Amino acid sequence: MMGWSGMSFGWFFGLLNMLLVLALLGLLLYLGLRAWERGGGEPKKDAALEALRLRYARGELDEETYRRLRKELEKGGGA
Repeated sequence: MMGWSGMSFGWFFGLLNMLLVLALLGLLLYLGLRAWERGGGEPKKDAALEALRLRYARGELDEETYRRLRKELEKGGGA
């Protein structure tokens, strides 16, 4: 004697469950892409500046060349 009362909201909760899982997967994908983009840019710039500092410290570059190259790296242009 279950009638409609036992199955009336089963489809609704199934749909809600599926939407929650899809939303969670979308959020994880968004956060992963955001972290990947953020991680890709900064270390390269810092590594280039650090290499430039080391070359200047070893005496491979004069002060004028060092300043010019540092300015180019800090504004985002290629040297």
